Amino acid sequence: MIASAAANEAAPRLERAAARLEGQRHRLERRSALFSRVRLGIVLTGALVVGLAASGEQSGLAWYAFGIATAVFAIAARLHEGVALRLRAHRIAIGLRHAELARMDCRWDDIPPPVDVTGAIGLPGDHAFAADLNLFGPRSVHHLFDTALSRDGSRELGRWLLDDALDRAAERQMLVRELQDMPLFRYRLAVAAGLVRINEKHPFDGEVLLGWLGRRKVSRRVRVLLGVLTGLAAMNITLVTTHALGWTPALWLFSFTAYAAVYLLNNRHYEHLFDDAEHLYYQLRHLRPVLSTIERFRFNRRPGLRALCRPLQEGSPPSRELARLARLSAAASTQKSEVLRVVLNVLVPWDLFFSVRLASAGERLYLMLPEWLRAWRTLEAAGSLAAWAWRHPEATFPEFPGDAAHAGEQPAGASPVGGSTASSAVGPGGALLEADALGHPLIPPAERVCNDFSLGGPGHVVLITGSNMSGKSTFLRTVGVNVVLARAGSAVAASRMTLRPCRLFTSINVSDSLGDGMSYFYAEVKRLRALLSALEDASGAPLLFLVDEIFRGTNNRERYAGSKAILEALRAGRGAGLVTTHDLELVHLVGLDNRHFREHIEHGRMAFDYLLHDGPCPTTNALAIMKMEGLPVGGA
Repeated sequence: MIASAAANEAAPRLERAAARLEGQRHRLERRSALFSRVRLGIVLTGALVVGLAASGEQSGLAWYAFGIATAVFAIAARLHEGVALRLRAHRIAIGLRHAELARMDCRWDDIPPPVDVTGAIGLPGDHAFAADLNLFGPRSVHHLFDTALSRDGSRELGRWLLDDALDRAAERQMLVRELQDMPLFRYRLAVAAGLVRINEKHPFDGEVLLGWLGRRKVSRRVRVLLGVLTGLAAMNITLVTTHALGWTPALWLFSFTAYAAVYLLNNRHYEHLFDDAEHLYYQLRHLRPVLSTIERFRFNRRPGLRALCRPLQEGSPPSRELARLARLSAAASTQKSEVLRVVLNVLVPWDLFFSVRLASAGERLYLMLPEWLRAWRTLEAAGSLAAWAWRHPEATFPEFPGDAAHAGEQPAGASPVGGSTASSAVGPGGALLEADALGHPLIPPAERVCNDFSLGGPGHVVLITGSNMSGKSTFLRTVGVNVVLARAGSAVAASRMTLRPCRLFTSINVSDSLGDGMSYFYAEVKRLRALLSALEDASGAPLLFLVDEIFRGTNNRERYAGSKAILEALRAGRGAGLVTTHDLELVHLVGLDNRHFREHIEHGRMAFDYLLHDGPCPTTNALAIMKMEGLPVGGA
């Protein structure tokens, strides 16, 4: 079992941090309540003084009191807004701390609901391994690991869990390692992201913003229109000036008429520009906490993070672009004052000019924003994995020896008969997978039982037998989930692990389909056909397969014949893996590496140690379970 003492050291730190934040939150709530009373007092006092001054026919004093009260109220309101923002940030931080504590012990009810990313990442229903390993949905790997507060970050983590390229895994692992010992930065970024989201049901979605930006373009016709109106406005000013000096007659009446006609008749071509540009400004203003957090942080001696965040820290950083947008938005805000708007637009095409400038700034941002959002979502995805590694210091980062060109060069059929370790199946260092103290990350460390395991190169088939409930299926998922985490760049639930390039395929949660008129047996046949097709594919890395209970949906005689043929095909193919079965006759097949889980009767109850042992299973428990539950067992 993995020792949980190291992991327990993180829990008191999180509890102390949560308690400290709770104390600060209470003080901020009291301060916020005080500001509310002060603001009410300012209003009442100001109204009283103004009323007394007005009743005493001292209008000057009334206006003076009104001005002072308004100014003092504005200052108090601004200070109150700062307190409210800090209070909201503290509430987000407290929620994050409590969620971290819940994730440590897999207390699912206290973990925020999972984000559904399967549709966004295009996960097919017949994916090679996702459904069998409980990667997505409630109480899943993604649910436990995902700490992202933007939809983009959750999607990115989902993509990483499905990616099988070890070269990208090494790059991601570097980011995760660098972020692991940066809990304060991760929390600052998470709090900033929490300030961006409207509520838990509406997290920020960068893809929506980018899609909206991509559809908002300033047409060539509008740019030509702006040039024409600018020329007419310049003509108006010139003719008015010359007329005022007595140099020319009132020719400006004709130019102004043409200016007004062109401006008003083409209103439909540009009236949406200001609203679009203002929407963009407010969207990016809300993003400012996140972008500023990334922009200002200096990732010293962290080359991976420094390279990732370079687009936000060099060239034209977000703060500069947001400042430019703020200036343009302030200039364009005259639309909110009808009098000022009319005056300015009579002189020059003010609305159109600044609307085009804002829209052009949006087009400029459309080119830069993808890099900013990519950095943020990558930080959130890597931060999710780093947070799990930080919460579980007993976990380890896997090593990736070799490459796809050298992995699995062992000829098929080279595995030993009944060997106790998979490393003997291939040459030195040739195992696809080696792990010490391998456990399932969805099982709390205090309850997790771990096993050493090694899987050789192509042709190595580990046949696992054992009684019902002894842990066979869980062990398959343990291997599969840790392979997925390793390829995602995460630490794994093991004390040591090496993984060579491999494709992953599972056949564990096969089920029938009433809607498609498909029996369980036929569904299993189709899944195994897909497995053999993947095994025959020589274009990629060797296949690592996990198969649970071959042909459980048919009779004993046909199950044995079919299972024997499948096992022989698996041994002859370009892959290695694990197969579980209840059929003890299969352990006698030549070339299989037999392992088993066992049980014993303890105080009249079935007990399991969940440890993987060498050789075939020496016992069965089906009749014992039937007898303990009061079912008739015949002569047994």
